[in-house]
Amino acid sequence: MPAGSSGASATQQAQPQVLAPQQNSLNSERAKPAPEVAATPASRRFGMAMFDAEISTFAPIDNAPVAENYRLGPDDIVLLQLFGKQNSSDELKVSRTGTVSLPEIGPVNVNGLTVAQASDLIVNKVREAMIGVDAVVTMGKLRTINIFVAGEAKTPGMFAVSALTNVTQALYVAGGVSEIGSLRDIQIKRNGETVARFDLYDLLLRGDNSADVQLKHGDVVFVAPLKATVEATGEVKRPAIYEIKSGETIDNLLSMVGGTKAGAYPQSVMLERFDSNNLRNLLNLDLTNAVNKQMSLRDGDVLRVYATSPRVEHQVTLAGAVVRPGHYSWRQGLRVNDLIKSFWADLHMTADLDYALIVRETNDAGDVKVMQFALANAVEQPTGSNNVELKPRDLVLVFNYAEQAVNRNALNDYLRKQVQKRYSTSEEMRWAASDDLSSVGFNNLVQENENRVARRASLSATDSIAGQKIVDAQLYDSQPKRAMFDQTEVGISVGESALPDIMQQVMLKLYYDGELLSLSASFNRTELMYPLIEKLKMQARNGVSPLLVRVSGEVKVPGEYPLVEGANLKHLITAASGLTESAYLGRAELTRAEGVNRDSNSIEVKNIAVNLETSFKGNDVFMLQSRDRLSVFPIPDWNIERAIEIRGEVKFPGRYTIQRGEMLSDVIERAGGLSRSAFMQGVVYTRESVKERERLQLKKLTEQLRADIATKSLSESGIQTSPQDALLMINQLERQPPVGRLVLDVPAILAGDVTADIPVEDGDLFYIPRTDYTVSVVGEVQHASSHRFKDNMTLEEYLNLAGGLRKRADEERIYVIKANGSVVMPSAKGWFAVKGSQLEPGDTIIVPVDTEYKDSLSLWTAVTQIFYQSAVAIAAINSF
Repeated sequence: MPAGSSGASATQQAQPQVLAPQQNSLNSERAKPAPEVAATPASRRFGMAMFDAEISTFAPIDNAPVAENYRLGPDDIVLLQLFGKQNSSDELKVSRTGTVSLPEIGPVNVNGLTVAQASDLIVNKVREAMIGVDAVVTMGKLRTINIFVAGEAKTPGMFAVSALTNVTQALYVAGGVSEIGSLRDIQIKRNGETVARFDLYDLLLRGDNSADVQLKHGDVVFVAPLKATVEATGEVKRPAIYEIKSGETIDNLLSMVGGTKAGAYPQSVMLERFDSNNLRNLLNLDLTNAVNKQMSLRDGDVLRVYATSPRVEHQVTLAGAVVRPGHYSWRQGLRVNDLIKSFWADLHMTADLDYALIVRETNDAGDVKVMQFALANAVEQPTGSNNVELKPRDLVLVFNYAEQAVNRNALNDYLRKQVQKRYSTSEEMRWAASDDLSSVGFNNLVQENENRVARRASLSATDSIAGQKIVDAQLYDSQPKRAMFDQTEVGISVGESALPDIMQQVMLKLYYDGELLSLSASFNRTELMYPLIEKLKMQARNGVSPLLVRVSGEVKVPGEYPLVEGANLKHLITAASGLTESAYLGRAELTRAEGVNRDSNSIEVKNIAVNLETSFKGNDVFMLQSRDRLSVFPIPDWNIERAIEIRGEVKFPGRYTIQRGEMLSDVIERAGGLSRSAFMQGVVYTRESVKERERLQLKKLTEQLRADIATKSLSESGIQTSPQDALLMINQLERQPPVGRLVLDVPAILAGDVTADIPVEDGDLFYIPRTDYTVSVVGEVQHASSHRFKDNMTLEEYLNLAGGLRKRADEERIYVIKANGSVVMPSAKGWFAVKGSQLEPGDTIIVPVDTEYKDSLSLWTAVTQIFYQSAVAIAAINSF
């Protein structure tokens, strides 16, 4: 503290306590590229933390022992203890003349004596003067001295300190050095002369405090201004700004920083310095050369030590359906069998034993070639050709069979954590409940890449159509850029937008990242192959075709595969995990690009018929070329699972397997025929193909109805039905599931009428209800109900039984849905002119609402007819 402050006190010895701040260590990923080492403007000068009040403390200690070489002076307190014939204790203060007054003896001069010398002198005096009395001399309170701290100290001034204070303690009292103060040139001046110099780096770097001298009264501690600094960054143990002295070299700086880290690359170090024109200049240095390490440093130099490459030179990588995927040490003569020795111990049960790949670099640019081998043969026949000898940096890919995967949940958990980490999302998000996040993310990634290729193709056009395509592409690009965290559907938005990006990063690191390698068995064949396919596409430069072939059709995993060395049709089909049971071996088609026709500016394509059976027997020497496409066809009429379901009033209802061309009458006969209670007029027959056509027709109808509503809302006034109500009805119509019902004349079919019979198809449903003796009345009547059928009752009488028509009923458009699904519309003379014999058991009378439309078939008539007809059919099926 400065002299004169109220808290000033003498101190004997101060021991600073340095508290190191807690730091979190970050484990850099092995496969990450070497980070770019950049200048750190916020780097702090080394040694300044020594005086930081936040991490260092300075506390005086009053009871510290005094060294025997301490020399006494005025105001020191000496403690004298007598024992023997006389016992007493006294405090003896050194006077200004340098003497202490001994009891019963007198003054003794101790000025300038060490503690040991003064103790011997006083003890001898006591023994000579006082017989039978002995003495012990110790130090009491020390004197206070005044010192000056000057120069570039943080708080320069005069301080009252303990006589034992040394240079470092004086600097602590003054708050340390300022930002422009030197840590390496601290001078101690006494009586106008420099008696010592202290370099704090000796203490901080080597623990040498021999120059940390003890101060005397009136000494001046002078902190010289900072002269020259250099900075060390990158892969050094202690990156910081360092103060240098004249003549110090790079080798000295490396000693200051504690040397380079284990991952440093000293063969290429960057030295940045100012030249004679005060412009920055860069020098590349090899610090393994002793001459470069002796290069002198200059003020402002920045030494950047870069990290070594993360790639391991002598290693091979094993990925896929293996128990222990990862990186393995390479040695001369290493083969596949050395990595995978046992089916049971080293492979998952889902591993494909017929297909595995070795990816090998072919040049310094990182281009690769692919070799295919049979994993089972490599394990069982160590001397065979499939047990390939491996080279450094080879990648061995072992695939799951077909599209199987191991522990898919582990991969989904990894993706979920990556999304939550990147976007700080909640675990309760709706997308997180997806059954297979990895499949969703991969499919979205593939779709985005296909869309990107399509947009590039559209942008290459130069005519007016291309201009429109550019607009469309721009509109397409703008759609995914919606807010990531939409307040209304935040979960869905993040899931759809984040997963492809996360999956893209996963695919980039799949073969190199340790954590992803451990999950590689969780990827199916297509996913594990994806990074390799993309690599082969990228290395196809300057018009060279990518080494890829494609197979489609009746194979278990159709898609794109690497063109391996010496590949034939058997290799390609093995890559696709083999043929399906419905594949036709007698003929497949290979499509090959023969070249570019300059006249038509198009690719010439050749289609070649190939025999797969011959290829599997090894008699085919047909070799594959880049961009070949193989199509494997199914066996004609292969589907043996075609079936029709018969329900209701037959002797043997159930599911019957059918053949192509089989007629309905034949299936009814196989079911034992109809029972006595069968209601032939009420048969419900549904077909999937008809259902699909109905779905398309319903879509067209709703589109046309929307257009009609829009036109009428603009052109007609006084319309009673609002467009909103009409659109609501259309929305309900869209949600109405199609039935796919065919109207059949079953009595004619059973009578042998060939024109009434139909061939059955896979998925057909034939339902024969029990005899129905009712007629239903629905729609705009007072009470919709069903009534027992009577031969002599007319339509008007059935309507009267239902309470008659409502006010809004359209009596001119009343129609009947027959029990077999057909519709009977009103004749020119109206319903009441129709004889009652036209009504039959199971019929439904529909009374539509009067919509005030003048069209031949109004909106409401069409809608209600569809509703009621569908409802009747579905109710008939569900009633069984």
